[in-house]
Amino acid sequence: MREEEKEMARKFLVIAMVLIFGAGLAGCATESGYYDPGRSAGAGALGGAATGAALGAIIGVATGSPATGAWIGAASGAVVGAVGGYLYAEHRNSQMSSAQAAAQSYNYSPAQGSLVDVNRVYVNPTQVRAGQQVNLAMEYTILTPDNAPVSSTLYREIRLGGSTVGQPYQTQVTNSNGTYTDQVNYALPGNAPPGNYTVISRVMNGYGTAEKVAYFNVY
Repeated sequence: MREEEKEMARKFLVIAMVLIFGAGLAGCATESGYYDPGRSAGAGALGGAATGAALGAIIGVATGSPATGAWIGAASGAVVGAVGGYLYAEHRNSQMSSAQAAAQSYNYSPAQGSLVDVNRVYVNPTQVRAGQQVNLAMEYTILTPDNAPVSSTLYREIRLGGSTVGQPYQTQVTNSNGTYTDQVNYALPGNAPPGNYTVISRVMNGYGTAEKVAYFNVY
């Protein structure tokens, strides 16, 4: 390859990398913008391999060395594929207390307006190894003056050392007034770094937002 052709290939390299990584991560979101656990797993594995292969080919051309492109492509594919390794699954949402029982617990009256609260959050177990899974649980209460069903977005985010791990999880539910428990399993990949992980659990709707945090350790 002539030097001017190599130089042009190198200029396109940065643009191509941005586009490919963006496409790989986009596979983890649904058309509505919410994270899809099943799609994330597939996109992580297939997207990682495809992205690595594409990057390897581009780098091989840019450097004039197919061998260099091959090993860089394999490494980048492993990194991108790891995003899909953090998997949320088996979401469950059920009522714990009726509207009347929840109102008594909070000493609530309609004159107070609307109430949105996360009662507590917890992780089980709190000590795990890489490759295992934890159950993320959240108990929350919604009370409104008209006692009408409320559509809410339930959000989870896992953080390690101040950085988000994998993709945040969002799902929508419609609940009557009362107290609910919401659970989702979170599977860690075999190469999950050890450390203390923070779980942010949040309820968001037209009446307000509330959140609490819990913790677990990977050793």
